[in-house]
Amino acid sequence: MNDNLLIKMFKNIGIIGAGAMGSAIAEVFAYNEFNVVLKDVNMDFATRGLKHIEKIVDDYNSYYERLPEREVSRIERMGLKLSLEQKEKINNYFSHKIDKNDLEKRIKITDKYEDLSKCDLVIEAAFEKQEIKNGIFKEISGYLSDDAIMATNTSSLSVTEMASYYKNPKKVILMHFFNPPYTLPLVEIAPSTQGSDDAAKQAYDLLRGMKNHRNNMQPVMTRDKTGFIVNRILLQVINEAIKVYDENIATKEDIDTAMKYGAGFPMGPFELADYVGLDIVYDVLKTFKDVYGDRFNLSETLTNLIRAGYMGRKSGRGFYDYTK
Repeated sequence: MNDNLLIKMFKNIGIIGAGAMGSAIAEVFAYNEFNVVLKDVNMDFATRGLKHIEKIVDDYNSYYERLPEREVSRIERMGLKLSLEQKEKINNYFSHKIDKNDLEKRIKITDKYEDLSKCDLVIEAAFEKQEIKNGIFKEISGYLSDDAIMATNTSSLSVTEMASYYKNPKKVILMHFFNPPYTLPLVEIAPSTQGSDDAAKQAYDLLRGMKNHRNNMQPVMTRDKTGFIVNRILLQVINEAIKVYDENIATKEDIDTAMKYGAGFPMGPFELADYVGLDIVYDVLKTFKDVYGDRFNLSETLTNLIRAGYMGRKSGRGFYDYTK
């Protein structure tokens, strides 16, 4: 199936949940010229999501506005004098501005499920609690067509359980985007246990024809197993790093440095945990422990940070202090 047919097949995209992740996913689809309906529980939250999309675009445009001048400066610092024509070519080469008004015309915000009724693909990106997601799948059942694909952006919860609340479980799949999706191209895709490989393959092919602000989107196929691919591996790395710290083998700073400069990580495990949010790390590890047992035992250090209200960057303090 070629890209044009896929675009026709998935003309209208729905996103449930206008938080940071849901609104960013909406921006990626609008950036790829799909019509998007962004839904949240009330219009205040939906409007906040649209404001987040505007900031994403503004930050993108601001970056590319500065890029030609920075590139010219970089070249001339090497001792090369550029002509006006060469500078103009550099300026044209880095001309990647997004038309914010044009993009926003493709996005409708709402607090009503019925506004999703014409969507060909709906992605749930609500709060990471199984019962909340199950409720959304149950409620949306009365509004979507039998042909629509219903997806969840969960990072660790059961797609199969969500599918059991939906009218047509064969159309339920995982589409797990990574944060932020406008720069990170990976999307994990899986059918529910009751689901159809065809629905997952359609989503896979759709994403293969899309791009974010930096790269072509990169979908991978997985199965509905807790944690899927990335989080199952990555949370174990974070958990093991905390154990190494707890055992006084090394400081958290040296562990982060070692993993960045020895293992090629862009962020150390403690930096990453603070960035993701320690509450999220804690909840996911707790889920993993319930499923996979003692290898995901929770650290008392992490537990005490949660008790103290230290959630990472978003609270100003986690493993590191961001208030200084």
